[in-house]
Amino acid sequence: MGKLRSGAQIFKYGLGFLVSYYGIRIILTVIGILIVFMLVYPVLFAILTSLVRGQIIITELQDIFKYGLTLDHYLSVITDETFIRALTTSITVSILTIIIAVLVITPAAYGFSRFKFWGKDTMLFTYLVLSQVGGGFGIAAVIALYVFLLKLDAMGIPLLGNPFVLPLVYIAGAVPFQTWLMKSFFDGLPRELDEAAFIDGASWSQIVFKVILPSSKSAMVVVAMFAFMSAWGEFIIASFLRVKTLAAYLYETATGVTVFWSDFAARTILFAIPIIIIYIVAQKYIGEAMTYGAVKG
Repeated sequence: MGKLRSGAQIFKYGLGFLVSYYGIRIILTVIGILIVFMLVYPVLFAILTSLVRGQIIITELQDIFKYGLTLDHYLSVITDETFIRALTTSITVSILTIIIAVLVITPAAYGFSRFKFWGKDTMLFTYLVLSQVGGGFGIAAVIALYVFLLKLDAMGIPLLGNPFVLPLVYIAGAVPFQTWLMKSFFDGLPRELDEAAFIDGASWSQIVFKVILPSSKSAMVVVAMFAFMSAWGEFIIASFLRVKTLAAYLYETATGVTVFWSDFAARTILFAIPIIIIYIVAQKYIGEAMTYGAVKG
């Protein structure tokens, strides 16, 4: 009799465990589906708004059957000379930002990682604080930067309307965080790489860019991605400097007296495509960089 009771209790506890285990999995799955739906829902309606005939915002799926779908908005956007110029400007600014980021941040991160010098800890702490500062201080910094650039432009230095100024501004804001990121990665690289190259007669620039940099491909891809994102999606400073990047052009078309919503949605989708492609391509390297940092940390 006792054995029957113990067997029933085991069965009861086992059944309760299975129910709770699968119940939790079902609940988590439902929550995950709801989160994905909330993220995809606005994107779906933006796509439908860019495809619907006329210049309207899709509010109900019935509007698709009422107005019909067309690619005319995309054709109109890609043949718009202003859009093409803004796209060209954004590509130029983004590429220059990536190049300058690699040339500036890599030696800085290598120096912080490999050398000991006076003020190193203070500078690193300052970098950390600056990389986390935002809010009102960030807005005040942008205003101060704008006034400073206005004064320089009034002195005869052509800054307003000059797209080549933007990469310098973007890099100035990206240096603290990305230097910390690269330094953490360089800390995990064996010093034997540097020593072997130095013994072979390599200069410091050769060690940094021909030895360390190729060994840090995943971290460099992450840095390049951050540099691209900061340049591609920023529009406030670009608008202040009167440089019509693609992001600034999108903002301009969304705040005008008359807004053509379907054309705006088409521009937005085209604007987002490079970001999506970069995330897909860089996903592998992001995982490698984070895993490497976690293991070395």
